[in-house]
Amino acid sequence: MDNKLSVSVIIPWILSIITVAVGLWQFTAQEEHRNKEAFLKSQLDLCFKATESAASLATETDPAEWEKARKEFWQLYWGPLSVVEDPKVEAAMVVLGRTVPAGPGTYNLPIQALQRPSLDLAHAVRDLILTSWNVDLPPLRGMVP
Repeated sequence: MDNKLSVSVIIPWILSIITVAVGLWQFTAQEEHRNKEAFLKSQLDLCFKATESAASLATETDPAEWEKARKEFWQLYWGPLSVVEDPKVEAAMVVLGRTVPAGPGTYNLPIQALQRPSLDLAHAVRDLILTSWNVDLPPLRGMVP
């Protein structure tokens, strides 16, 4: 009878401990997911801003709009994008930054020398986003002029 009594006491304790452990594991996993989701959303937003400013720099013909894109590019370059980018995006930004003027001026727009680096940045951002969000899309064929 003592054997049955101890089993009837031990099993509920074991089940309680397992339940608490599973609950803690689920809570930790949910918190990690929430934290990661906030980061990924910021990454997505900043990456899209970077590619939009780069595309504007490569195609814009209105000097006021081009200057706005130039300022945004350098703001992203020197700050927020660095928090969320990977090495491929960083390298693409550096290459683009070698051609984007650091200060305001009068430029012959659009600046065609920015087109290929802008596209390379977009492709690096695409790869980062697909990896970060675990999205499976076919690779691009590279059929760009």
